[in-house]
Amino acid sequence: MGVLVTLAALAGLTACSPADKPVIALRVVDGQPALVLAECADFTADRISVYTIGVTPAASWTIDRDSGSEVTSLTLLETPPDWHPAEQTLVAFDPNIEYSVAAYGNPRNAVPVRFTLAEVTGLGPEKVLVGGSAGKRKAVTETAFRDRAKKTC
Repeated sequence: MGVLVTLAALAGLTACSPADKPVIALRVVDGQPALVLAECADFTADRISVYTIGVTPAASWTIDRDSGSEVTSLTLLETPPDWHPAEQTLVAFDPNIEYSVAAYGNPRNAVPVRFTLAEVTGLGPEKVLVGGSAGKRKAVTETAFRDRAKKTC
């Protein structure tokens, strides 16, 4: 019995890294994929990256910010003010390729969202695409996305 308690305690210690936050989603703006970031006291994005999945060579679009304004929404592949490009090998979306978008911050990151162009452009009004474990994703209302993000922050 004592061995089981010790093993359970050790397992808990190894799982101490902060969990990724469900604070990003995708929607369509003027026919293009756009990132939506929910406000979260526990997360501030300093790097945003979109990259291809299962393509060789991989392509990516990454932007960074050292300081300056936070973004709450941005059209992917367009660099907002106060941000600067880090890598720009992805310049357009191909309807036959799967992508992932991620937002990185300190002390934790956001749950990435995998997507295809058709999934995002096919979203209805007030709908966003959110990510889950193992590349799963689903369309939810923006209100439901923001409520979930608020509860986990």
